[in-house]
Amino acid sequence: MSDAVTSESTDPDVDLLGAVCRELAETADAVGEAARHASELALGARLPATALARVRRRRPAWRTLLRTLTDPAGLGWAPRGRGVAAAGRLAGILAGRESLAVSIAVCGLKARIRAASAGRPELAADPDAAAVLKAVEEDRQGEAVRAFRAIMRDRGPEYAFTLLSPAFADLLAWHALTDDNPFNDHAGWQVATGRAVTAEPLLGFGAACRAFFDRGPGRGDPLPPGTARRITAARAAATRAAAAATAAARVTATAAVARVPSAAAPVRTPAQTPASALRSHAAGLRSHAVRLRAAVVHLRWPGPKGEAFRTEVRGFADRCAVAADGFALAAAQLEAAGSP
Repeated sequence: MSDAVTSESTDPDVDLLGAVCRELAETADAVGEAARHASELALGARLPATALARVRRRRPAWRTLLRTLTDPAGLGWAPRGRGVAAAGRLAGILAGRESLAVSIAVCGLKARIRAASAGRPELAADPDAAAVLKAVEEDRQGEAVRAFRAIMRDRGPEYAFTLLSPAFADLLAWHALTDDNPFNDHAGWQVATGRAVTAEPLLGFGAACRAFFDRGPGRGDPLPPGTARRITAARAAATRAAAAATAAARVTATAAVARVPSAAAPVRTPAQTPASALRSHAAGLRSHAVRLRAAVVHLRWPGPKGEAFRTEVRGFADRCAVAADGFALAAAQLEAAGSP
């Protein structure tokens, strides 16, 4: 059997993989929002104060939420939000703790890069692009980003964006979510899930303020005449290509996924109690778990890489179900004790 046939036989079905990537993005967003709500409840001021002070019957619910937010078999390390939750999240990043929401988002980003490369076989013929894609395949995100930046430095941003569009945005988002810098995660999260997230200011100064005062040598020399126009045109072309790829992915779905009811992200209304909100998030996570399992049932991706991907997605589904059970138990305990 020729190498071409062998390579073709191990490529995933791009359309079906796109449907799985979409479900991974939606699940990552739902997990993140559920973790944010649980963090506000467990690490805010009201529930911990009542649980630790005079209302002992609420302590089981509080402890259940804390266990759910830090369970390696479920959400991993999941504090999100402000105050104590933000400090806990930063501590987890610095300690290298794994977050289920980030893991799902990164899995979706890598699969999107794989789908983009499978749909463009000419990339394998380019040594620079092949180096980037090989690093992605071997889960070496730092090396993949360095290779991409080397293409930009040596051959220009126009060539790099045209060559790897739209995968370069996914690649940089993957790097932002997995590096040791917690202040660029919002940018990676926007690309991974499509949810707009407001960037937290660094030491009280926003990005626009830092950019305004950035007048030092690090800004670099002025661009030659005409270069800025070419870069703008290249970026516009890359944006159009990314939008076209996203639109194509949205109109493609597997029959298995279509048969499962959609799981919209739960929205907490003023009428909801903490217990009912937790139940809503639990139901949403269970629905996403079902959809993740259904999404990979008919995914055509022969070979060990495809099987490893299906196993990873099923593992995410199991962890979503574990987190849902934790939220449901905490909700029951809150109702038994009386919602705070």
